[in-house]
Amino acid sequence: MKPTETLTLRATTAAAPAVFVDRDSERRRLREAILKPQSLVIGGVPGIGKTALLSDVIQGLPGGLRSRCLCIGGAKDLQDLLRRLIRALYEAQDVRLRAQLHREGISYLTFESWLKTLTSSRLRGTLYRAIEGGDYRVFIDHLSQLTLAAAKVIKELFWMRRAPVYLVPQAGAERLLARFDRFFYWGDQESLTLGPLPRVAANDLLESCIERCNLLALDLTGFREEVLELSKCVPGAIVKMCALAADARYQYGSRVKIKSVYIDYLMTGHALSARQNLTARRSST
Repeated sequence: MKPTETLTLRATTAAAPAVFVDRDSERRRLREAILKPQSLVIGGVPGIGKTALLSDVIQGLPGGLRSRCLCIGGAKDLQDLLRRLIRALYEAQDVRLRAQLHREGISYLTFESWLKTLTSSRLRGTLYRAIEGGDYRVFIDHLSQLTLAAAKVIKELFWMRRAPVYLVPQAGAERLLARFDRFFYWGDQESLTLGPLPRVAANDLLESCIERCNLLALDLTGFREEVLELSKCVPGAIVKMCALAADARYQYGSRVKIKSVYIDYLMTGHALSARQNLTARRSST
């Protein structure tokens, strides 16, 4: 059975491999945590490659374990979190959930409407019954908000239901996690923070992006140096700046207006993160 909405991490990050470069130690650390299993919070600035790391490591897992990785995007509230997790179990064809649906006469055509009718308590019960004993791993990417009720559910998953949780908070959401330290007890052993790429790896990524974005026909005098400097070797910044540079609006003759590229990258990338952070802060007060 398949739900009406696809929520797997792999389906939402098709471009992820383009920004995944030189993360061997981080890849090993995350893979070890998944195999152990051990919950983990993965941090880093926007564009650093957190989602790409998740996608790469999950794709490399043995097929049986990969099928038990429940990957969802950030949820706006408790009910949204619960529904997304149940949908992920539905996609994984969990036998407990399928048995419940069969008993209640729920089909593929009525799954979504059924899910929307459930109260928070019924959603929790459905989730806990299905996930317990299933040897699942839960990945919550782009976490921007975290309420007390949602924090309790996450705690229940990995402390009581033995389903390790891998959280990827958006910039600013780390403060929300800190509010619930009494639930998570995540220290250095349960944290993985991604930093900028080494200069050599960043340059390799830049050359790949230049070729992929068809920039070689342009006069790139000084372009490479400025991109590496302005991006601070953050992979997402390199990818987005090259994509902007391919737009004729950022070209003057055969030259790239790199300062305009950088300013618009900041406006479209970091401005969005700033709005998300403001929303998260407001929701936490």
